Amino acid sequence: MNVLLPIIQSTSATLIAPLRRAWLLFSAVIVLSGCTNSLVVVGDFPQPLAAKTDITMAVVYDKALTEYVYKEESESRARWLIDVGNIHKKFFGQVFQPLFAQSQALKSLQAAEGNSEIDLILVPKINEFQYSSPKETRINVYEVWIKYNMQVYNTDGELIADWIMSAYGKTPTAFLKSKEEAMNQAVIVALRDLGASLTSGFTKVPEIRAFLEGGN
Repeated sequence: MNVLLPIIQSTSATLIAPLRRAWLLFSAVIVLSGCTNSLVVVGDFPQPLAAKTDITMAVVYDKALTEYVYKEESESRARWLIDVGNIHKKFFGQVFQPLFAQSQALKSLQAAEGNSEIDLILVPKINEFQYSSPKETRINVYEVWIKYNMQVYNTDGELIADWIMSAYGKTPTAFLKSKEEAMNQAVIVALRDLGASLTSGFTKVPEIRAFLEGGN
């Protein structure tokens, strides 16, 4: 009689059980990641038809803005990872270039301190990102809402203006090929909406208008 056989079988079972659990966990992660819709927003923005001002504008592109990623946490909705932040440098560059005498990119507000060539510094922040899906709208389009906090400073680091802006976009057609493409288009439309609002309203913000009328 082989007395080692039960010991070997017991040891094998002890080793196999954790390996099996690890494999099941790994498989679950793979399946879960396969069900996530991942998107890096890309697109272009038309140059605004507006009179150029003599303002030299700087925009701060900090990590909070450029690395902003929306992650859907609700278990009742499809999983999404949407890189919304990366597109903003291109967005502000294309929208602001025709509006201002010069438009500069900065990594921080402190980088503009004491720079006599800059008039105003915009620090945009994304406060909130929301969307609705075709399952929720009952039509084959996505809708997107983005809420921003816009802060404008002078080169001494003093806050000149602080206000909230909202942008809305909807997939322009129900015949796009993929969910990612439809969501991307909705975000781009929302950013174009923001661009139109900035073009028509930036210098009309009361605090900014007063600052400019005061001779900077």
